[in-house]
Amino acid sequence: MGLQVSALKQLQKQELIDFFDEYIKVGAARKKSLSIRVYGSQHLKEMASDKDEVPSPSVEIEDIVGFRKSQPLHGSFRGCGQPKL
Repeated sequence: MGLQVSALKQLQKQELIDFFDEYIKVGAARKKSLSIRVYGSQHLKEMASDKDEVPSPSVEIEDIVGFRKSQPLHGSFRGCGQPKL
């Protein structure tokens, strides 16, 4: 954990502002959004009606284990207390 803290100490104020302006600020050129909704089995009716409101492009993940394994950083945080699915 010490490595991450030392990297943050080297971060300049302007670098943080530039990152915010490019990736987070409303209207930023490289802004991305992630929306996650979890429905219980007793709320399938709400899930069906909410699907009509999902903007495109969207991806429904049905196999969470397969999805996690397909990601480039899968397994890179082993031993860091990540929850197992």
